[in-house]
Amino acid sequence: MLTPRFTVDQDDEFVYITIKLSTIRFSAHNVEMVVNDKLFIFALPPYYLRLRFPGSLEEDERATSKFVSKEECIKVRVAKKTKGENFPDLDLTAKLLARLNEPTNQSISESHNYKSTTLIEEIESNENGANHVINNHMSDIAREAENFNWEVEQKSAEEMDVNMGTEHPKYGFNNQYSDMLEATVSNGNDINELAEPDGLKSDDRVVQRLIKENLKFDPEYYANEYLTAKYTPEESRIREILKWESPYKSIFLKLQREPKQKRDLDHVTSVAITFSQKEQDLMRDLPKKSYLIDDPRPIYYTIICLLYAYCYEIRSNEGDSTVESGWTIGKLTPQISCLDSQLIQSNNMTEKNMLRILVITMDRRALSYPLIRSYEVAKKCWEDVYFILRCGKRSVLKASLAAREYFRFHDIYYIYCKILLDDLCNWILRDDGCNERVLRNLAHALRKEAETIVKKDLMFEKIMTEESEDMEFINIDDVEDLAEHAYKDSK
Repeated sequence: MLTPRFTVDQDDEFVYITIKLSTIRFSAHNVEMVVNDKLFIFALPPYYLRLRFPGSLEEDERATSKFVSKEECIKVRVAKKTKGENFPDLDLTAKLLARLNEPTNQSISESHNYKSTTLIEEIESNENGANHVINNHMSDIAREAENFNWEVEQKSAEEMDVNMGTEHPKYGFNNQYSDMLEATVSNGNDINELAEPDGLKSDDRVVQRLIKENLKFDPEYYANEYLTAKYTPEESRIREILKWESPYKSIFLKLQREPKQKRDLDHVTSVAITFSQKEQDLMRDLPKKSYLIDDPRPIYYTIICLLYAYCYEIRSNEGDSTVESGWTIGKLTPQISCLDSQLIQSNNMTEKNMLRILVITMDRRALSYPLIRSYEVAKKCWEDVYFILRCGKRSVLKASLAAREYFRFHDIYYIYCKILLDDLCNWILRDDGCNERVLRNLAHALRKEAETIVKKDLMFEKIMTEESEDMEFINIDDVEDLAEHAYKDSK
């Protein structure tokens, strides 16, 4: 059976379903439609469509259906059981295709009494069947939404070895994958930064990432960019890059100007963020899986890193992209280039705030890998990430889908869709996945933390002179001071 393309709209009284039918001869006798509470079923061989709505429907004399031959579609109208009820996210058609027994979290606003339940995780499924793995508990993300704790979770090296395995270390989304990178490395995977990606444990990935960042940072490159932007701005694109405005900022500021009674505080952009037909198709092609997440914090870290990398690349090209966009986004995202979802060694007791670690990590990478390496641009991109988060779950999904597109059809980079990006986008889409309130709280906390990071906090370990092989710590402030002295001496 084929799932047809469809769109859904609504008003106060009805739900309107438009079902596209192509390459078949329409026969009214073969059409079957069923309305049962929240369930709507349409069948016309070889097409089959089953939708579950967030609210109840009612099958009565007001229900209508009409075949429009010129548009090759059937237009169906079904009445809402409760007149005036608003059905959220009807444009996210992939959510309407969910099956009955998929787990969902209780709304945060409904209750603060949380209970653990035995749930089933769908590993992969289709209309013909599903494979399942049974697990005793699923963490309730809503429980942590009110006061989400972003402090570092301390674990011993022995504990990490037990959790991650010693022979086949896990990586990717929710640490579900292993032994999938080696083939791409042998075929020229230039995003990968690890010597043996399939054999390294989590702590070793962190160490290799830090070493590679120190090696890749080029003080002369950064100093040249800094001096050019400051003293000969006509020869630099930095000024134009900083002036460029993110579309998510425009959307959010427009929403803020509306009267308070028109705003939806939990779904900030339920109207403003829309999805194209292509994006709808991309969502429908995401894996049909549910997830048992013990600790969602690393997934939120991944979302932040991916959004930052995407924002840096898009801002650097003033809203456009290049053939190197996939490489840049992959290099900047540590969960992709270094398979590092941990970001800090398990026995590191010197830093407790994960958001600070996250900001410093992304700033260091932004000053080491892209074509444009500017501290001002790196800081500006945190503002872009803030507005995506403040625009809510829909904007996070839209930006994540856009970032995923740079990997999806690449001969080598596609592997990062398989181990991370497909699942990440699907988790964001799901009702029991990415949480609106967590995103909003995270946006404020992340912006506050990014504002506290200064140039002296961005440290690199380098060999600074040809006469010495000793490693020295140098920060961005030091590099700029040296550049200023060299510039004045040259004049």
